[in-house]
Amino acid sequence: MNGWDDRDAEILAGLRDLYSTVDPPAPDLVARVQFALRLEDVDLEVMRLVESQAATVRGDEASLTVTFDSDTMTIMISVSDTAPDRVRVDGWLAPPAPLTVELRTRHTPLRTTADDEGRFVFDAVPHGLVQFAVQIDGVSRLVVTPSIVV
Repeated sequence: MNGWDDRDAEILAGLRDLYSTVDPPAPDLVARVQFALRLEDVDLEVMRLVESQAATVRGDEASLTVTFDSDTMTIMISVSDTAPDRVRVDGWLAPPAPLTVELRTRHTPLRTTADDEGRFVFDAVPHGLVQFAVQIDGVSRLVVTPSIVV
Protein backbone atom coordinates (compact mmCIF):
# COMPACT_ATOMS: atom_id res chain seq x y z
CA MET A 1 0.00 0.00 0.00
CA ASN A 2 1.43 3.37 -0.99
CA GLY A 3 -0.34 5.42 1.68
CA TRP A 4 -2.21 7.59 -0.86
CA ASP A 5 -5.97 7.76 -0.81
CA ASP A 6 -8.69 9.66 -2.66
CA ARG A 7 -8.40 12.61 -0.26
CA ASP A 8 -4.66 12.97 -1.05
CA ALA A 9 -5.41 12.93 -4.78
CA GLU A 10 -8.10 15.57 -4.25
CA ILE A 11 -5.72 17.85 -2.32
CA LEU A 12 -2.99 17.51 -4.97
CA ALA A 13 -5.49 18.20 -7.76
CA GLY A 14 -6.59 21.35 -5.87
CA LEU A 15 -2.97 22.52 -5.57
CA ARG A 16 -2.38 21.89 -9.29
CA ASP A 17 -5.49 23.90 -10.18
CA LEU A 18 -4.45 26.71 -7.81
CA TYR A 19 -0.98 27.05 -9.34
CA SER A 20 -2.39 26.75 -12.87
CA THR A 21 -4.64 29.70 -12.09
CA VAL A 22 -2.37 32.06 -10.11
CA ASP A 23 1.03 31.20 -11.61
CA PRO A 24 0.60 29.35 -14.91
CA PRO A 25 3.66 28.32 -16.91
CA ALA A 26 4.52 30.49 -19.89
CA PRO A 27 2.63 29.30 -22.98
CA ASP A 28 5.90 28.68 -24.83
CA LEU A 29 7.80 27.13 -21.89
CA VAL A 30 8.02 23.66 -23.43
CA ALA A 31 9.21 25.08 -26.76
CA ARG A 32 11.88 27.19 -25.00
CA VAL A 33 13.20 24.20 -23.05
CA GLN A 34 13.28 22.01 -26.17
CA PHE A 35 15.00 24.80 -28.10
CA ALA A 36 17.69 25.14 -25.43
CA LEU A 37 18.26 21.39 -25.41
CA ARG A 38 19.10 21.43 -29.14
CA LEU A 39 22.60 22.59 -28.25
CA GLU A 40 24.20 19.32 -29.26
CA ASP A 41 27.71 20.76 -29.43
CA VAL A 42 29.66 20.47 -26.20
CA ASP A 43 32.58 22.72 -27.17
CA LEU A 44 30.79 26.04 -27.40
CA GLU A 45 31.13 29.59 -26.20
CA VAL A 46 27.95 31.27 -25.01
CA MET A 47 27.67 34.98 -25.72
CA ARG A 48 26.23 37.62 -23.40
CA LEU A 49 23.35 39.91 -24.31
CA VAL A 50 24.96 43.36 -24.11
CA GLU A 51 22.30 45.71 -25.43
CA SER A 52 18.77 45.55 -26.77
CA GLN A 53 16.99 48.56 -28.21
CA ALA A 54 13.56 48.78 -29.82
CA ALA A 55 12.58 51.70 -32.03
CA THR A 56 9.83 52.85 -34.34
CA VAL A 57 11.41 53.70 -37.67
CA ARG A 58 8.64 54.89 -39.98
CA GLY A 59 4.99 55.10 -39.03
CA ASP A 60 4.09 51.80 -37.43
CA GLU A 61 7.23 49.97 -38.61
CA ALA A 62 9.27 48.81 -35.65
CA SER A 63 12.83 47.59 -35.47
CA LEU A 64 14.91 45.92 -32.82
CA THR A 65 18.68 46.15 -32.45
CA VAL A 66 20.45 43.60 -30.27
CA THR A 67 24.15 43.21 -29.49
CA PHE A 68 25.77 40.03 -28.16
CA ASP A 69 29.34 39.83 -26.93
CA SER A 70 31.85 37.14 -25.93
CA ASP A 71 35.58 36.90 -25.42
CA THR A 72 36.17 36.21 -29.11
CA MET A 73 33.42 38.01 -31.04
CA THR A 74 30.56 40.49 -31.09
CA ILE A 75 27.35 40.03 -33.04
CA MET A 76 24.99 42.92 -33.71
CA ILE A 77 21.62 42.25 -35.29
CA SER A 78 18.83 44.47 -36.51
CA VAL A 79 15.36 42.96 -36.77
CA SER A 80 12.64 44.62 -38.84
CA ASP A 81 9.12 43.54 -39.74
CA THR A 82 8.62 42.56 -43.37
CA ALA A 83 5.19 40.89 -43.17
CA PRO A 84 2.62 40.30 -40.43
CA ASP A 85 4.31 37.03 -39.44
CA ARG A 86 7.86 37.53 -40.75
CA VAL A 87 10.95 39.61 -39.98
CA ARG A 88 14.21 40.37 -41.72
CA VAL A 89 17.41 39.97 -39.71
CA ASP A 90 20.49 41.95 -40.74
CA GLY A 91 23.62 41.09 -38.81
CA TRP A 92 27.29 41.96 -38.44
CA LEU A 93 30.18 39.99 -36.94
CA ALA A 94 33.14 41.67 -35.30
CA PRO A 95 35.87 40.99 -36.02
CA PRO A 96 34.55 40.64 -39.57
CA ALA A 97 35.04 37.26 -41.20
CA PRO A 98 33.27 35.04 -43.75
CA LEU A 99 31.93 32.58 -41.15
CA THR A 100 28.90 30.29 -41.26
CA VAL A 101 26.00 31.78 -39.30
CA GLU A 102 23.07 29.61 -38.27
CA LEU A 103 19.75 31.05 -37.13
CA ARG A 104 18.02 28.41 -35.04
CA THR A 105 14.24 28.68 -35.05
CA ARG A 106 11.57 26.49 -33.54
CA HIS A 107 10.86 25.03 -36.97
CA THR A 108 14.15 24.64 -38.78
CA PRO A 109 17.65 26.10 -38.69
CA LEU A 110 18.52 28.67 -41.38
CA ARG A 111 22.12 29.04 -42.55
CA THR A 112 24.11 31.65 -44.41
CA THR A 113 27.71 32.82 -44.69
CA ALA A 114 28.79 36.26 -43.56
CA ASP A 115 30.69 38.22 -46.19
CA ASP A 116 34.26 39.50 -45.79
CA GLU A 117 32.88 42.53 -43.92
CA GLY A 118 31.10 40.23 -41.45
CA ARG A 119 27.62 41.11 -42.78
CA PHE A 120 24.84 38.51 -43.06
CA VAL A 121 21.09 38.57 -43.77
CA PHE A 122 18.14 36.28 -43.11
CA ASP A 123 14.94 37.19 -44.99
CA ALA A 124 11.44 36.02 -44.06
CA VAL A 125 12.21 34.69 -40.58
CA PRO A 126 9.05 33.60 -38.72
CA HIS A 127 8.25 35.40 -35.47
CA GLY A 128 9.25 33.45 -32.40
CA LEU A 129 12.19 32.25 -30.37
CA VAL A 130 15.56 32.26 -32.18
CA GLN A 131 19.20 31.71 -31.39
CA PHE A 132 22.33 32.48 -33.43
CA ALA A 133 25.26 30.09 -33.73
CA VAL A 134 28.53 30.96 -35.48
CA GLN A 135 30.96 28.23 -36.49
CA ILE A 136 34.55 29.35 -36.07
CA ASP A 137 36.31 28.13 -39.24
CA GLY A 138 39.21 25.78 -38.70
CA VAL A 139 38.25 25.26 -35.06
CA SER A 140 35.75 22.78 -33.69
CA ARG A 141 34.12 25.53 -31.65
CA LEU A 142 30.70 27.08 -31.87
CA VAL A 143 29.78 30.52 -30.53
CA VAL A 144 26.08 30.78 -29.59
CA THR A 145 23.84 33.58 -28.39
CA PRO A 146 21.15 33.40 -25.76
CA SER A 147 17.68 32.84 -27.21
CA ILE A 148 15.61 35.92 -28.02
CA VAL A 149 12.14 36.48 -29.40
CA VAL A 150 11.86 38.20 -32.79
